Amino acid sequence: MFNRWFLVVVTLATFTALALAIFMDSRDPAGQQYQFNERPDGMAGAETSYGRADAPARLGPDDQERIAYVTSVLDTLSLERARLPYYGELIRIYSGTGHFGPAAVWAGERAMQTGLHSDLIHAAELHLSAMQQKNEEHLIKEEAKKAKEMYINALALKPDDPDVLTDLAVVYMSLLLPETSHSMLEQALRIDPNHVRANFNMGVLLHQMGNIGESVPFFDRSLMLSDDPEWEAVVQGYLDRHHNELYH
Repeated sequence: MFNRWFLVVVTLATFTALALAIFMDSRDPAGQQYQFNERPDGMAGAETSYGRADAPARLGPDDQERIAYVTSVLDTLSLERARLPYYGELIRIYSGTGHFGPAAVWAGERAMQTGLHSDLIHAAELHLSAMQQKNEEHLIKEEAKKAKEMYINALALKPDDPDVLTDLAVVYMSLLLPETSHSMLEQALRIDPNHVRANFNMGVLLHQMGNIGESVPFFDRSLMLSDDPEWEAVVQGYLDRHHNELYH
């Protein structure tokens, strides 16, 4: 039986892996990138350039005017296909200024209309970015649940996508559902035993659940499979923080 609060704390570190995957695999329309910094308390965090808990940049007059114009146009359009470019513009403005919450809402609107795998994943990623800016547990869980919904819809389109299975597993970790997370990661690794992030997150999850001896080979495998220095730094940082527990 794992300790609930230990799971809460360690789960935060897994979002380093998820955010790094977003950094490596995609960019949002505004080109927002992720930085990986060491927090003052020693816990690695996946931080945007605005910081884990920082307020988003203030919307300038031009942005506010543009948002007002775009939303007014949306109110006049009944054909969903005609609305899609305006959803994209709102997503670009909000995400570009670090307002990931409203960006995620509009991305969700777009994804529900298009049903595209890529749009669903983008909406999920924006909800995870919004989650990084929340400081209250219920708000963090709210964003995680919205990300979960988008990933589940994406998975319905591509059930054998190990990237989505892995990202969904991390979301389930944040929701304190380790058994479900374990099932997702098992599926991902059956599909692709060499999936770098799935191996790392399986190691994290087993560590959280107290299966420390079983977790180490997954960490080692993730390092062995990776050829990306940034990823290796994330994994090594986790191993360094928990070295005594994992290797003694």
